[in-house]
Amino acid sequence: MPPRRTLKAVEPQTNDRETPNLCQAVLGALEAMTWLTESDSALIALALRYADEIEQATEQAAELERLTRDLAGDEGAYKRLKALEAKVDVTKRVGWLGPQLQGVLRDLGGTPAARKAMGADKPVGGRLAELRRGAGKGAGKYDS
Repeated sequence: MPPRRTLKAVEPQTNDRETPNLCQAVLGALEAMTWLTESDSALIALALRYADEIEQATEQAAELERLTRDLAGDEGAYKRLKALEAKVDVTKRVGWLGPQLQGVLRDLGGTPAARKAMGADKPVGGRLAELRRGAGKGAGKYDS
């Protein structure tokens, strides 16, 4: 018969390094986008909301870790813990919201590729607007 092995409980890993506040970083980036106008306000709000959701996921994961440690063996608290655990999947939330946030920032001209497409002083739709203006100057489709 093989010898009996005893397994030890694994301590949860903690992240002691200071991480930047994503909400503040996004707000700073948005403030630096001097080309934004009132018509961009919905996308600005969406970008800030995504950043906030990602920050909340991190905070909830830390709370889950504290609850797990503090309430070990308490059956009444177990239900509370499971409810929080269902909300907390940082990898999933950041994996979903990260690209969404990047897309919003890209649409606002907040990524290098988007800024390159804008050119020095033209918005991304500059060429389309130019074509529309040109189309309005000529004769209409049904003019004789």
